[in-house]
Amino acid sequence: MFATIPAFAPPTLRIPMPDFLPFAEIPIHSFGVLVAIGFIVGAYIAKGRAKRLGLDPEIVDRIVPHLVFAMFLGGHVGYGLMYKPAEYFADPIKFLYVWEGLSSVGGIFACLVALALFFRKEGIAPWGYLDCLAHGFAVGFFFGRLGCFTVHDHPGTESSFFLAVDGICTTTASASVACHDMGLYEALWSISLYGLFLVMDRVPRVAGTYALGFFLAYAPVRIFMDFYRPLSTDIRYGLFTPAQYFVVFFFVIAAGWLYRRHQSEDPPVWAPRHPKA
Repeated sequence: MFATIPAFAPPTLRIPMPDFLPFAEIPIHSFGVLVAIGFIVGAYIAKGRAKRLGLDPEIVDRIVPHLVFAMFLGGHVGYGLMYKPAEYFADPIKFLYVWEGLSSVGGIFACLVALALFFRKEGIAPWGYLDCLAHGFAVGFFFGRLGCFTVHDHPGTESSFFLAVDGICTTTASASVACHDMGLYEALWSISLYGLFLVMDRVPRVAGTYALGFFLAYAPVRIFMDFYRPLSTDIRYGLFTPAQYFVVFFFVIAAGWLYRRHQSEDPPVWAPRHPKA
């Protein structure tokens, strides 16, 4: 039997502030650092692919701030609406406390709305840029979920699986009991998806394949993994978590759009990493 991952908690860097400021220090957490790295690296990857496709990398630069805002605001509002509705509606100011809880599907939904509004306002054909963003998002999601893993904010059920982590369970205070860590699992999934994208990108494909493919790949994984989240952290509506309902919705919409994209007359596009001289 393999050993499980020992419990760990990364230290928090605290930067002292001058006395005239209303706060004494700025805490720097591992989660925030990794999320920031995810946005930076993801944007770099998206811009690189856009350049290879002959698209404007500056468009990506303009989109990213909208996505950062949408991810945090939408993620937090979604967290309140889906997981703690009674508490948040009793004290609506909590919807503004974006640092107190995030829902990934809420953030993704808000990003989709932000992207739709951006491309509609700018009058830019979206699919090529969306594919570039999908490549970047797969890597950005990897770093973001690594951040979740470092703070263990998505513990699953008890397990002796070798990737389970000791002492993070919500069902027991015992440090010797291990539980699944969904942040780690989704991080491994997302970086694997990026590897698949790189393999697929060796041949021309209809624009939209990667953006829509992300949702087709994420839905079954998230549906399966949410069954290993305890009721103490993930509320059920009927038999399923809010995220499971949302990813089914994403899957159906993405499947329909991908079918339409392949039925279109748009030529396949290719972003070779080493163009021939």
